[in-house]
Amino acid sequence: MPTLVKFLSKINIEASIALDEPMAQHTSFHIGGPADALVAPESEGALVRLVAAAREEGISLFFLGAGANLLVSDSGIRGIVVDLRQLASARIEAPASPPRGEGFQLVAGAGSRLSELCERALAWGLSGLENFYAMPGSLGGSLFMNARCYEVEMADLVMSVTILDPRGEVRDLPLRREDWSYKRSPFQSGESEGGALILAARLAVKKAGDREIGATMRMRLADREAKGHFRLPSAGSVFKNDRTLGKPSGAILDGLGMRGTRIGDALVSPWHANIFVNAGRATASDMLCLIDLAKDRVFRELGVDLEPEVRLVGER
Repeated sequence: MPTLVKFLSKINIEASIALDEPMAQHTSFHIGGPADALVAPESEGALVRLVAAAREEGISLFFLGAGANLLVSDSGIRGIVVDLRQLASARIEAPASPPRGEGFQLVAGAGSRLSELCERALAWGLSGLENFYAMPGSLGGSLFMNARCYEVEMADLVMSVTILDPRGEVRDLPLRREDWSYKRSPFQSGESEGGALILAARLAVKKAGDREIGATMRMRLADREAKGHFRLPSAGSVFKNDRTLGKPSGAILDGLGMRGTRIGDALVSPWHANIFVNAGRATASDMLCLIDLAKDRVFRELGVDLEPEVRLVGER
């Protein structure tokens, strides 16, 4: 920690800095021990300089969007957590020779909250994002996970991504649809662009009536509220759906009577078996044990190996 404090005291960037920052305050689970430091750069340039300096000094970095799909360990995260929430600019472009025949593109920073981006698109009369309304998360995190809902995934919208590559270069990466699949993107570990940081994205949108867009947004919000997504702190769906099984993971868990199963304050919600919630003061250890219990039971009784959506991060 003294080395980290010294490093932070001498870097000259525009950023807010907090030491020993509880990650429970930055995740939708409301779970997680302290980060050695949480740094929120105020611009893309400040972010690039921070990353270059930290890599030169051998200081580990973890990049945080909205914290909506993370289970941070009780021991927290060593090194620097880089908070991307200030990279939230958005603009419309209408190229002279529009790809896909639509003519409009929404260019947005990775730190943009999905719901706020949906609201901007509504104000501009642009359709394409409305199915993601009320989904907690950032644009960058949603691209990283290739978020999917109501039969639409981020890969259907993204045209190109601006990245900071592992060499420290900022460049545009065109979309290659074959590199994306169900809830997987080329930015996840082991893929072609693993190690790259998403800075911004160019999304294909189209002009539409604001009544139509707004109606879809209200419908998606109502559906998520009815499913209990916001009743208690959660990360949304814990397990991915395996389409070969013929039914969603929530139905599989429900059929095994998993609703209401509890370890400490980690609880399989009584209203949706694939939503695990923090019912009070759940620890990461509680939640991880509950996830493992559900996964093991499904495998033991049905021979199905469910894949978690939630990312486990931090010191073990």
